[in-house]
Parts: sequence; structure tokens; C-alpha cells
Amino acid sequence: MSSSENQYPHFARPGWRHSRAMRVVLAVLYVIFATLLLTLTSWSPGGFLLKPHSGLSVRVQQLGRGTALIAVAILALQVVLAARLKMLDRPFGLDRVMRFHKSMAVVALSLLAAHPVLMAWSFGDASIFSLNAGMEVNLGKAALVLLLLTILFALLFRRLGVNYQVWRFLHKGTILVVILGFTHGFLMADDLAVSAAKTGAWGLLVLAAGFYIYRNVFVPLWGRQRFSVVSVEPQTHNTWTLTFQPEGGGRIVPYRPGQFMFLKLRRKGFRAEQHPFTISSSPTLDGAITATIKESGDFTRTIGRTQPQDVALIEAPFGRFSFVHHKAKRLLFIAGGVGITPIMSMLRFLHDTRDQRPVTLIYANRAERDIVFRDELQAMPPNVKVAHILSEPDENWAGPRGYVTAEAIRQYGGEGLGDSHVYLCGPWPMMKAVRKTLRSLGVSSRRVHYEKFSI
Repeated sequence: MSSSENQYPHFARPGWRHSRAMRVVLAVLYVIFATLLLTLTSWSPGGFLLKPHSGLSVRVQQLGRGTALIAVAILALQVVLAARLKMLDRPFGLDRVMRFHKSMAVVALSLLAAHPVLMAWSFGDASIFSLNAGMEVNLGKAALVLLLLTILFALLFRRLGVNYQVWRFLHKGTILVVILGFTHGFLMADDLAVSAAKTGAWGLLVLAAGFYIYRNVFVPLWGRQRFSVVSVEPQTHNTWTLTFQPEGGGRIVPYRPGQFMFLKLRRKGFRAEQHPFTISSSPTLDGAITATIKESGDFTRTIGRTQPQDVALIEAPFGRFSFVHHKAKRLLFIAGGVGITPIMSMLRFLHDTRDQRPVTLIYANRAERDIVFRDELQAMPPNVKVAHILSEPDENWAGPRGYVTAEAIRQYGGEGLGDSHVYLCGPWPMMKAVRKTLRSLGVSSRRVHYEKFSI
């Protein structure tokens, strides 16, 4: 990277908080907190691991209690994972954090489901499944059912035609799962009667409550920077670039090329909604940031009707999709459609910092009119090679046709494929296919970088 980067106050240079060592530290902390209640309960005076084993039923009962203790700790940590913490985003990337969040929801559900089965087996009594089992037991069953419904709704809400914003609002209500789970544990007494375990349980509950309040109260009121829309410019027939400047002379939070933001527009006559969008500008742009948005959904369908002076609330930056995290002799960018936006941010940064590394961009679109930033891409310096591929061009198109195949990658990026880092952004089916193609061409997965967002 060029030393001239230092002159740009909006550029955030990666540091130790983005490092692999930080990932290891956070992963270890997660394991410690996830097993905290089990550890405190097991080894404290009176804890069940200090009791002599007296047969299979006792072991099964201990296993049943252990699954519940780990599950409620994971549920508390789910709130932390969902809080969009920069501390987690920097080393992992928010997309990986949220995928882990989804996976751990399934783990917590499995552990909670195993708990009553194991307890009933150990006692040889199935009355635990009865509605007359008692309030403390029914609270635990309510937590289990609510968690199951939450996961099913997250998987099916699009098929059911439920609006994303409605799902997002309802999903916040799953804090009840945490409350019900902990209340069940406190009332059952045996597991959390040990003073150290009780202290740990209250600590986890306070931790979850604190981060829930941070994400749902503090951030909406004070955690977003207020910007004004200063221009709305068409890029294609259905893609627009919005330029934002901080209100009151505020300072733009430093970011890295390729990162994204959460944007909430307040426009007269339209409902205010929050959505993630790439920051398409480079950190070298002074005093403003941009987002280039395609009309593709209920909210974005009206993006071109945004007006100058409309208010934008921005929470940024997020993501690790940036070449600044990797040492690469060559860069190969592969984009599909509006997936060009983070790559455009990186190309602009490379240009402005006079980075002379060889760069190749393979840009796939359906038709010629869909090419975003076409004029700017044509004006790239000599070290940047751009290849456009169209899947449904008209008869006047003289360039490549089809898709991003192995042949196309070899033709346009094959010269330095052995030492290039590849940055891939586009529709998920395309990225999945291109990743498979890159593997077939011998490109190590360590040199292929992408972000995947899904609910």
C-alpha cells in the first residue's frame, strides 16, 4: 500500500483489533462464557460433579442439567452477537458473526430440547411433559417452544410473504426466550442454588439485558450519525448514487474501502426503514460518503425519489471485505450487477493512493444498460484491466457474452491467478458458482474473499 494513505483522515488502517490473534481471544472468551454456568455449578461445593456417581440415572440427570446450563448461557450470548458490536465485526466481519449467531440458535434449541428428555429419562417419570408439571417447569417449556417458533419463522418468513421489517421487529421479542430460560433455572433451584453459579447466572442475564438495551435503545437514539442527502444521481436505468454529508460539520467515521453501513432514510411520504448498503465512495473522498443502490425491493424501489436535504441516519462502518486486510501482489475483482459497489470503492482507493499493483476486474451483467460506473471504469489507469461480460446482450454488443466461467477467468485474470487475491461480490448463486470455479482452477480458498448476508 502507498504511504500516501496516511494523508486521508477518513481511512481506517487495520490494526491489532482486526488480527487473527484477536479472533482467537474472542473465540476463547465465547467458550468460557458459554460454559460458565456448567463450570460454576459442577465444581462449586455441592456441585453435581463433586458428588459420587451412583449409576446411569445420575449420569443422565447430570447430562440433562448440563445441556440446560450451556443452553441458557448461549441464549444470553445470542443477544451479544446480535448487537452489531465493532469489537466482533473488526476481526470476523459482521456476516460471519451473524452466521455464527444463526448456528448457535440451532445449538441452543438442540440442547434445550434434550434437557427435558434426559431429565424425564433419569427420573423415570414423563410427567414433566404434562401441563400440570408446575409453573417453573412450564416456563422452561415455554422458552423451548418460543425458540423453536423463532427459528422456524426466521427460515420461513419470506415464503410466508412477511415483510422483513415486521420479522425484524418480532425477532427482537426473542429476548423473552432468555428471560424465560433464566427464570426457569432460578426457580428449579438445584442447578443454580450454588452461590457462584447464581452469581454467574445473574451476570449473564445482566450482560444480555445490557446489550439488548444498547442495540434497541441507545443506538436508535444516540448511536447513529446524522447526515443530509446532498445529491441523488442516476447511474443506470434502475441504480442511483446518493451522496451524504454530516450535519453540523460532523466528522465522518474512518472506514476502509469495501465496507458497508446501515442506512435509515427519513423522507417525507415514505416509511423510514433501516437497511445495509455498501459505501461506494473511497475513504479518500473528503467530507462526504456515497451509497449506490439498485431498485430491487419494496424499500429500494423508491430510492430514486429521495430528495436533497432528506435526512439519513448512518451507523458505520462494518465488514472485512477489503483488500487492505491482505498482502497481495495482484488483485482480481469479480463482480455481478450492483455487487460492483464495494469493488468500486476499492478501485477508487487504489487510484487515489497511486497504487500500481496489477488489477483485473471481471464485471458480469445481464445487459449493457445494467453496467454501473461504466464511464469511470473506462477511465481507469493502465494497471487496471476491465472486462465486461453480458449474459443477455443485444446484437450491437461486441464484447464477451455469457457468464463468469473458468475460461473467462483464465482469459482475463489467468496471467497472475497464481498469486492474485480474489474479491468476489454479486448475487449469491453467482458467487457460489464462481467460488467452485476458482477452486477448480487451483486458487486457494485463503485467497478468495467475499461477504455473504442472509437471514
